[in-house]
Amino acid sequence: MSRRLLSIERHQRILERVAAESAVDYVSLADELGVSSMTIRRDVRILEDAGHLTTTRGGASAQISNTQDILTNPRAQDQSSAKAQIGQFAASLMEKGEVIFLGTGSTTAVFAQFLPSNLDLTVITPSLPHASVLAARGIKVISTGGVVATADLAQTGVMAQEVLTRFFATRTVIGSGGVSRRGGLTEFDQEIADLNRVMVDRSEAIMVLADPSKCGVSANYRVSRIEIVDELVTSIGGRALFTKEMAGAAQVLTPNS
Repeated sequence: MSRRLLSIERHQRILERVAAESAVDYVSLADELGVSSMTIRRDVRILEDAGHLTTTRGGASAQISNTQDILTNPRAQDQSSAKAQIGQFAASLMEKGEVIFLGTGSTTAVFAQFLPSNLDLTVITPSLPHASVLAARGIKVISTGGVVATADLAQTGVMAQEVLTRFFATRTVIGSGGVSRRGGLTEFDQEIADLNRVMVDRSEAIMVLADPSKCGVSANYRVSRIEIVDELVTSIGGRALFTKEMAGAAQVLTPNS
């Protein structure tokens, strides 16, 4: 590769590789990512300490393979570097004891991968892949139930919405099909918009994870106005775009903020 990847990008690439192939060796991974084997060993040790994978002699093997929708969702390949920055950084902002509603999507999938397992968190999610990843890492998960009706393998419909009305979250963490001053927070799937709308109204704080491609976009189904957003987390490259679009409606956060 012609450039050195940021550490959060490397971590995401390592997780994707071990999930897809079960095991990788340090030498080939270092060559692929343009860093030294020592750097890869350090990255793998960090991921192991966080409970994301286990190591074997000469390489790394995944505790979970082929269950993250960052691998199965076709949208995950778009803006992958930005999603890696956003998901890992947002996960680092969570506080001990929180009750989090986690929406579906490829950016929230990265968030799920990097969510610390030592904070006594409870995560409510309609996403089957997210629930699998989080539960396997020892994080308490409440799955909504409902009809699996989207490409993100989300549980939707009346059953899922009814379950959500039983909870109040300290923080809702969702992606968005589009974020614009005119259209607000919008989604391409009505089922996802309906679920997110329920929890936007039942949370102390709203955090939106959005890569630069979502800025200024209005998708088909409205979730809410942007003024309800407390924190919008984007990549370094999206900071200027979202700061302008949000115009003070929410705090725009990036990994270097």
